[in-house]
Amino acid sequence: MTPPILLDTQLLVLLTIGITDIDLIAKHRAVRAYTKGDFELLSDLLGTNPRLILIPNIISEASNFLRKHGRPERDMIGEVFAKIIQRNRERYVRSVAAVSQFNFSDLGIADAAILLCCNKRYELLTADLGLHLAAQALGIASTNFNHIREDYGRL
Repeated sequence: MTPPILLDTQLLVLLTIGITDIDLIAKHRAVRAYTKGDFELLSDLLGTNPRLILIPNIISEASNFLRKHGRPERDMIGEVFAKIIQRNRERYVRSVAAVSQFNFSDLGIADAAILLCCNKRYELLTADLGLHLAAQALGIASTNFNHIREDYGRL
């Protein structure tokens, strides 16, 4: 059985927008660096029924990015995002613990919380090289989505 996956903010946003309407990927400014093919690659990596781990920090960041789009698509995006949250597990990391991480000042609170949450129980899928390298240094299973994109000729 594959371990639960914790997505970083960028990939959670891409997943949400792609599920909502794959054509929005080219229109939503939060994911303009990605293509429909990138969403399909992400979907393939996650499989048909992924077990995602969410943390409030990532949910909040993703929500802020997702809302930066006009209506009526913003309402549809919000509905899909709510379903993703409802269908997956949420873990809480205390902010005081996250800011106590040695790499908090470099990564920020959300990424520091991700590192505390993963703690070798969950696999991290990220598009953030700094987060990926920090996770690997801590012995956390981490996959850099951009490396996979490179392998498939998408970068």
